Amino acid sequence: MRVLAALIVIAALAGCAGQGGSPSSSESSGLLGSYTGILPCADCAGIRTDLKLYAERYELRETYIGTRDGDRTVEGTGRVKVLRGSANDREATVYQLQAGRSDPPRNFLRAGDSELRLLDGKLHDLPGAAPSTLYHATLLAEGDSGGTIDVSPGERIVVRLGASRGTGYAWSLLTSGADALTRLAAAEYTPDPQAAGKPGGAGTESWYFQASRSGQQELRFEYRRSWEVNVPAAKSTNYTIRVR
Repeated sequence: MRVLAALIVIAALAGCAGQGGSPSSSESSGLLGSYTGILPCADCAGIRTDLKLYAERYELRETYIGTRDGDRTVEGTGRVKVLRGSANDREATVYQLQAGRSDPPRNFLRAGDSELRLLDGKLHDLPGAAPSTLYHATLLAEGDSGGTIDVSPGERIVVRLGASRGTGYAWSLLTSGADALTRLAAAEYTPDPQAAGKPGGAGTESWYFQASRSGQQELRFEYRRSWEVNVPAAKSTNYTIRVR
């Protein structure tokens, strides 16, 4: 899969979650943040990018949306180098993601406290109107269920829940309270590569929201088969989101 040469991608500063749980305390202490967004793709609808940024390393998850073979997700990690100055601002802070010898580094400009902006290889802004911004995000997993989460207006929220769609089960969303959140996309399902080809193989559902106005909203997810009527959910999670 080739991505526009000038538009090398990345995303997400704050807590990737797969099957559930929170980062360990040793990891959290070096965590700079999590970012999410959609970046350009040469031969697909876009690349949903989640970047978890630490002081010296990063974790990256990229989903190529709408390829000829459907959505495709790849994950990677590498080292982070902090650069001082971009082509247009000598005082700018740039995070350079270094994946390895075979891949060119990827550069993200810190734009305030809540955004990262993709730069080209010479640290210039990308030309044109193609999306190039990753937004600060709060990442939630099953282990965070029952908690109350405070976010700021404009902040993204990503909920990741373990699922095995091959068994017929999937998560459904129920909401209540103030209309404080905007759902950004339909739930995205990513099969676990290690479970590929196995009956009922595991995977992850990702749900994306944006805090659109002040208020409190409840998110409740139920895990069930769609054809089963009057049957209790196999499991459920709930989160209270306060936007202020």
